Amino acid sequence: MTYKKRFFYLLCLSIFLILSSFIVIKAKEKESKVLLHFIQISDTHLQNPNTKDGERLFASSAKLLADAVNQINEIKDLDFVLASGDLVDMPQKKLVNKFIDITMSLNYPLYVLLGNHDVSVGGGLRKQGFTRKFYKLKNATSFTNKKPYYSFSPNEQFTIICLDGTTDEVITAHGQIDDTQLEWLKNELEANKDKYVIIALHFPLIEPYKSKTHYFLEPGRTKLLDLINSYKNVLGVFTGHYHAARLFKINNKIHNSCPAVVQYPNAFREITVLQEDPKSIIFDFKWHPVDGQELRDKSKNSSKSWALTQGSKEDREQKIKLKLY
Repeated sequence: MTYKKRFFYLLCLSIFLILSSFIVIKAKEKESKVLLHFIQISDTHLQNPNTKDGERLFASSAKLLADAVNQINEIKDLDFVLASGDLVDMPQKKLVNKFIDITMSLNYPLYVLLGNHDVSVGGGLRKQGFTRKFYKLKNATSFTNKKPYYSFSPNEQFTIICLDGTTDEVITAHGQIDDTQLEWLKNELEANKDKYVIIALHFPLIEPYKSKTHYFLEPGRTKLLDLINSYKNVLGVFTGHYHAARLFKINNKIHNSCPAVVQYPNAFREITVLQEDPKSIIFDFKWHPVDGQELRDKSKNSSKSWALTQGSKEDREQKIKLKLY
């Protein structure tokens, strides 16, 4: 074989190998299909500007929320934004109006949950008044059924069920649920058996850390967990309330506790749901600290529990794989 022929064959082989590698890479990229892409933000605790910044950055709460909105708008191709309760620190109309004014600039649909700080007891802005603020908006997304719990479908494959664990009968930070809402949830789960389901709720059903004042009351917690666990298409429970970042998998379901914006680590989550094969699904959790290192440091330095709220590295960012049945 002449030198020219050998060179030609080697060149063809090199081109073939390069093209083959490119095809394999592209095939793998195609295998990883994005099913859902959204943001979870929690516990913004919007307060009046004449308050003080400490462990909770109340005086800077509007700035932190506005900064978070700006950061979210820079993220491309989101399906929606989920705000998982305690939007305001006090259930005042002017604070809820301010929350709405700031978040109106979001480029994506916003869905909100009720937290214990959002609801007044014995007067003021009770559940009905709070939810009305949102379902009366033009192009409303939240509480459109005029109830404090509702569901929405961002695409044909997913349904997000937003529950209400609050009460306006007694001042409490405990989560609770009645049989009427449990029956509604059962009907929603039955109606969405052919879809992937994510449960959204302000109050965790599995505590990120032990608390005497914040846990979900029994027997509602066990009833709710048992109902959720009986449906294999439910992929996870997404919550806030404890201001702590936690991610863990129990019974092939993700329990995600979102950090607070108003308190260190002052962050929100970006979640991408991927499918690489027919038998599993992947949740990719990414971490976004809110702009303003000085404010985050102020909250951290004022807190004795900053290590508890920031969680481990895996509590902030990780990929969790779930089996599909």
